[in-house]
Amino acid sequence: MPGSPDVVIVGGGVVGCAAAYFLTRDGYSVTLIERDSVASHASGFAYGGLSPIVGIIEDDPVLPLSEASEAIHAELAERLPAESGVEYEYRRKTSLTLATNPAQVDELREAHDWLTKHYQGVVEWHDETSVHALEPRVGPAVSAGLLADRSGEVEPYKFTLALWQAAERAGAVMRNAEVTGVTRVGGNISGVVLGTGEVIEGGAFVLAAGPWMGKATEWLGIDMPISPLKGQILRLKAPGDPLAVSLSWSHNYATTKLDGLLWCGTTEERVGFDETPTAYGRDTIMSSVVEILPYLADAELVHHTACLRPVAPDGLPIVGPAPNNAGVFIATGTGRKGIFLGPAMAKAVAEMVTGKTPNVDVSGLSPTRFSGIR
Repeated sequence: MPGSPDVVIVGGGVVGCAAAYFLTRDGYSVTLIERDSVASHASGFAYGGLSPIVGIIEDDPVLPLSEASEAIHAELAERLPAESGVEYEYRRKTSLTLATNPAQVDELREAHDWLTKHYQGVVEWHDETSVHALEPRVGPAVSAGLLADRSGEVEPYKFTLALWQAAERAGAVMRNAEVTGVTRVGGNISGVVLGTGEVIEGGAFVLAAGPWMGKATEWLGIDMPISPLKGQILRLKAPGDPLAVSLSWSHNYATTKLDGLLWCGTTEERVGFDETPTAYGRDTIMSSVVEILPYLADAELVHHTACLRPVAPDGLPIVGPAPNNAGVFIATGTGRKGIFLGPAMAKAVAEMVTGKTPNVDVSGLSPTRFSGIR
């Protein structure tokens, strides 16, 4: 295929842009196809939290990916701003996970014991008294907390843009178009068909289209049970001093970002592909955050966003070669951890594309685990 790129990537979110970044660094020519624009969906409207330790359990297949992600983010922070010309506000920030009922206290205590065993000095237990000493504005509903010093955050849109800008500076090309199908030669995929009818051929293909990856079931003839999980986020102008630590409880969070606003969320809604911010989302988030931080009852709502996260039935990412489709690789299913896990997933896939064994073990995240699911 003379003149064709070495790799065609479908999807301009954090995973697709990171894959373009790593592949161009290795000297591969890349064409990225994005229907809208860089980070125009979940990657641009995420929280941007980098939390490698909350929710990890023994033998969790995502644990190697999580540990690799932490290291990759630290490495990128050293070079990516200069390579891209984009300062994306990476910083380490202590996190405090809160419990408001006995079941959550037990869950936090279990996490504390496991983390203390595996990561000395990373976490610190706080009872009701010491939690309120750490953040006096926390409400009476909070009964315990787990402080962790391995967390961080980025501005998600700027981070994704930085990955793409660096890849583009290295020669990657973006096409703004919708992929509607594939072409085959000798049984193998040879190109992707755009909505205009144009075919973009390539040597290999990376499919990283987030919640729209269900299309792969049709294109590739494989089971790809990805669905969208809607999440809404509020940005508040809050009275008083910024929060010194990032707070999380249940599936919610609150943190003061470098823009001076307090970002809080989130919802988990199964509403198909509806990305519209709603009064329901606003009221649900505010009810939860005011229970934890009563002083926010007087906060001013500055911005309200919504996005769709890609989730698999088992809640785990999907990373690896597409079954029965030589030269096709899949990276999706990041759920609520797309910004954190995306670069490590992309690097693993980029290594597979180049014929290398990934440095991180993603064998438990293979697309083949969905064989037979429809």
